[in-house]
Amino acid sequence: MSLCQELSAKILSLNRKLLINRFTSFSTCRVHKSELNEQKELDDLFKKVVVQVKGHDNTVLESYKSFVQQASKELEINLNDVREEEKFIERWTILKSRFSNRKHMRQYEMRTYFREFEFKHLTGSTCDTLLEYIQRNLPEGVAMHVHKTKLCQLPEHFNQ
Repeated sequence: MSLCQELSAKILSLNRKLLINRFTSFSTCRVHKSELNEQKELDDLFKKVVVQVKGHDNTVLESYKSFVQQASKELEINLNDVREEEKFIERWTILKSRFSNRKHMRQYEMRTYFREFEFKHLTGSTCDTLLEYIQRNLPEGVAMHVHKTKLCQLPEHFNQ
């Protein structure tokens, strides 16, 4: 009985030491609110973000347009304008045969359709979240270009 009591006493003392060590580690990690405010960086502000998508299938771009409009509505983001630019048609005229039979020719064409989404007045974190969401749901065969217009503070020598 005494051996069992000694072992249980040692286990209890070890548990108490572990609990004390846990509490001391938490007490050393205290941070005051004033220190948090000093460490916190200001978020970037964007006057406008223009997202241009292009693809070879017009119906896919129309579907993606409705997706972006619905996503911006659900995330309560200001989608200012959706523009549909002119399609770009690239044509190739080549000989049907390998040799010089000039009468028989084929013509191939590749059409590229464009859409532009203009978002206004976004913060950096909101912009990153929106772009990640719409990029992850980008359909196959569609390319995306993002143009950001960032608001910056004037340098001090301009204020004088």
